[in-house]
Amino acid sequence: MLSINKRMFLTVSYRHLLSHSSILTEYSIKLSSTSSHSNNKRPRTSSSSFYHHHHSHHHHRTHSNKTHNPTNILRRLFQPIDVKPMTTIDKLDPTSSKIVDTNVGEELTGGKTLERNVLLRIITDFYRRDEIKKLAVDQGLDNRLFQDAYVSFRKFCIQSTVLPVDLHIVLSDIISGSGHVTDIFPYFLRHAREMFPHLTCMEDLKKISDLRDPANWYPDARAIQRKIIFHAGPTNSGKTYHALQSYINSESGVYCGPLKLLASEVFYKTNAAGTKCDLVTGEERRFADPEGKPANHVACTVEMTNLTNVYEVAVIDEIQMMRDPQRGWAWTRALLGLQAKEIHLCGEKSTVRLVEDLMVTTGDQVEIREYKRLTKLNYQDRALETFDNVKSGDCFVCFSKNDIFHITRELERRGHEVAVIYGSLPPGTKLLQAQRFNDPNDPCKIMVATDAIGMGLNLSIKRI
Repeated sequence: MLSINKRMFLTVSYRHLLSHSSILTEYSIKLSSTSSHSNNKRPRTSSSSFYHHHHSHHHHRTHSNKTHNPTNILRRLFQPIDVKPMTTIDKLDPTSSKIVDTNVGEELTGGKTLERNVLLRIITDFYRRDEIKKLAVDQGLDNRLFQDAYVSFRKFCIQSTVLPVDLHIVLSDIISGSGHVTDIFPYFLRHAREMFPHLTCMEDLKKISDLRDPANWYPDARAIQRKIIFHAGPTNSGKTYHALQSYINSESGVYCGPLKLLASEVFYKTNAAGTKCDLVTGEERRFADPEGKPANHVACTVEMTNLTNVYEVAVIDEIQMMRDPQRGWAWTRALLGLQAKEIHLCGEKSTVRLVEDLMVTTGDQVEIREYKRLTKLNYQDRALETFDNVKSGDCFVCFSKNDIFHITRELERRGHEVAVIYGSLPPGTKLLQAQRFNDPNDPCKIMVATDAIGMGLNLSIKRI
């Protein structure tokens, strides 16, 4: 159990460490590389090494070889605290920070005073001993920190008019020949830890600054025995449908999708099924409850996933987006950090191996469920040729708004009602257009759209 002071120091230190994330990342990589070379193994790849790969060229140009030494990198994070000398009560200086009434150490040693020259000789002898330097390294004091601590300790001993009782007695014993100079080390270490408080919790600091294992960034998720169910299959195979059934029937759940459109669709479907569900995107939050009380279910875009809440079921849609250079971090974060007993992944079969490898680092159980396409795709040998050959259920996929408007006008001239969807339309408008096209009782049976319909919409298209 950490003390209050230690916890406070860890909090401050952690913030300080985060402000030096690039330094820590490089330090972690060098530690990994050093370990790997010593074992004749190839360094393992992690998110930290991805960062290092993209930025290492810039660092090598701007930093010297000395700066790149892991020890030099780490020591730059810690600056010493000034330890003031101890003094007896001085009426001329009542503001002294460390004052005592009498020199107890001197009384206990028979009134022996510690001469300045003798103290200097003893402390210098202590500093030069190799065994002391080895002991200091074991306690986290590298050469620079050891040098700084030695200078401060020497100044403290010489300038103090009264020393701590136990230190005074030890120094007196060394002078009289009944002690050894190495007996000073516990008191030197006490002084060093007062100068560098991080030494008392160095192991904790090393753990929180080690970014090589992303799975360890989410200890709350690691405390749960999670089951990962991968629904693998192509478009129109029913994988998302089966995952959402578990989501809707659960006590609590979160749906994480790549688009506001998908999150909105799940929001409406879940509420229509009788399960209260909130919607959270980067632009809005909508509550199922009129009074604004949060529901147990939430549909959100993947970047807005809340990792602090505990759910019974989570659904991460389009998991293959984990490979995306710009947005892949959000899927990786959700997969590693979600606190849910059961996590359903929906995506392409090509991502199965990547997910299995990631789950090895978390210890989660993985189950693969494969699906096949529900309808067969047929390819026609002839082109449409003219708009007069358009049939109910046709969809025109265009790649510019000008083409959309041109085709829409031509179809409307022929008496067809047309649903139009393109990327910059609001999600609500896209859903309304899709609902019109899918409604068997609506006369709108032709769709003109851009490739924005490729993700996030279920459409009853018969021919493209």
